[in-house]
Amino acid sequence: MYLYGRHFTLRTDHQALTALLATTGSGHKPLRLYRWSERLQAYNFTTVFTPGRDNVVADLLSRATPTPAPDTAPDGSESELILMLHDPLRTTVSLQELQAASAQDPVLVQLRTFIQEGWPAKVPEELAPFHRVRDDLSCWNGDCVARGLCTVIPSSLRPRILNMAHDGHLGIVRVKQRCRSLVWWPGIDRDIEVMVKDCTACLASGKTGPPPTPPLQPLQWPATPWSHIQVDICGELHGTPHHQRFLLVAYDLHSKWPEVLPVGSVTTQQITDFLSSLFARWGVPDAVTTDNGPQFLSADFAAFTGERGIKHIRTALYHPQANGGVERFNQTLKNGLRAHLTEGLPFGKALQNTLLHYRATPHATTGSSPALLMLGRELQLPMDRLRPPREDPPGPPAAGPSVGDMVAETQRRMKHRYDRAHRVRGHTLKVTDWVRIRRPHRSHKLLSLWSSPQQIIAQLGPATFRLADGSRWHASRLRRVNPPSAQELATAADPRHTAGDWDFPPVTPGIPPEPEVPGDALGPRLRPVRARRQPLYLKDYVLNSGLG
Repeated sequence: MYLYGRHFTLRTDHQALTALLATTGSGHKPLRLYRWSERLQAYNFTTVFTPGRDNVVADLLSRATPTPAPDTAPDGSESELILMLHDPLRTTVSLQELQAASAQDPVLVQLRTFIQEGWPAKVPEELAPFHRVRDDLSCWNGDCVARGLCTVIPSSLRPRILNMAHDGHLGIVRVKQRCRSLVWWPGIDRDIEVMVKDCTACLASGKTGPPPTPPLQPLQWPATPWSHIQVDICGELHGTPHHQRFLLVAYDLHSKWPEVLPVGSVTTQQITDFLSSLFARWGVPDAVTTDNGPQFLSADFAAFTGERGIKHIRTALYHPQANGGVERFNQTLKNGLRAHLTEGLPFGKALQNTLLHYRATPHATTGSSPALLMLGRELQLPMDRLRPPREDPPGPPAAGPSVGDMVAETQRRMKHRYDRAHRVRGHTLKVTDWVRIRRPHRSHKLLSLWSSPQQIIAQLGPATFRLADGSRWHASRLRRVNPPSAQELATAADPRHTAGDWDFPPVTPGIPPEPEVPGDALGPRLRPVRARRQPLYLKDYVLNSGLG
């Protein structure tokens, strides 16, 4: 902007540039240098070589370092060093502190009196745990009390003693072993378990283990075909044609009838076109369940379902079990494609054969084939021609209640096996609780396994909750924690501590949330967040978007 249209002198201490940027001369130059020359042809300049000892202005600017402001915060390493040196001194309990605290503790004062003068017939309630082990109690060092070789710790020093025992962030068993031969007080085992489970450092590092698995919640079987479908994107599939590397899958929860369309890319427009073709064939369903992919969170998809009166149900973040019907079919679909491709069939033929045999085979849950429940008749395969012909045409399909009873019994057995195998426990989370979220993935291995504390603001289903940031999570990824302090909240707001948590779009403000209904996911409609970058070929130009 300042050099265009006027002659200027380009001084450099790189002598080779004077020849490389010159438009005259002979010889061959790399194409990269020709491209540089073409970009610089729009400017009128003269290249002059200046030795480095004389090119002091440019050298000074390239080597200058910014001077920190007077109010700049100190380096983080210095504060970490101070914490490392002074924190052990603050938590360590000396013998003098133990003696002074024992002398001031009212329970131990009364306990020493009973040890020295004898126990009364009626023991106070707070001394009942000591009365059960009265034969092991003794006094030492004047004011201290011991049980055998273990010192009885006064109540004021117990948190610091627990911190000393848990200084290396060992597990519950190791901390108990460390304390068992040194210290004691009533309920020490319970206090150790609570302290280790609530340790923020152990929780962030993953040492406390995952949260308990909630019981399985089977979906209610729809009464009619194509009333509730699940939609998902299967892929990217490698080793397939480029225009068929993704599969759009729609799955009917009543009949287990699948519909699959191979595509080269997945956009909202392609998904809505796919669903429109299915609606023209089977009709408009009452509900559609999807995951939280950006295609399903877009405003176009929300308008598509809203115009047709379809209830759009979204699963909890990173909880594909809530979309289990179509997810399980994706596994069967990929296994079938892999087997047919191994036999040498082309991809299109492999997909057709897999869908044909899946639709014609009785499903394990319903006991009937998807074709019978969807079309009212069985699909005929080549092997069906080997049986003798029937005199009477086949009757109508089995009545709905019998199939529904079989589905209910199958779901009951499945729930029993799942709950027993995973040792499920009912969650105790409730609204206003503070929780941490187990991160689906991390940017590096040393990053914390758990997110910063978030507060629950609503319960959307039996085990699904909405947090203060607008996201929806299943209880299997949440762990209750104590309300955070002001320092923890400030740390959570620092992007250096939250980078790499997960990659789901943030909640768009101004969009009203959907009404809460029973189920495993509902929430505000979100718009996809797309990274917008300036094209590389414009990096050498000064752009002004305000010019019309």
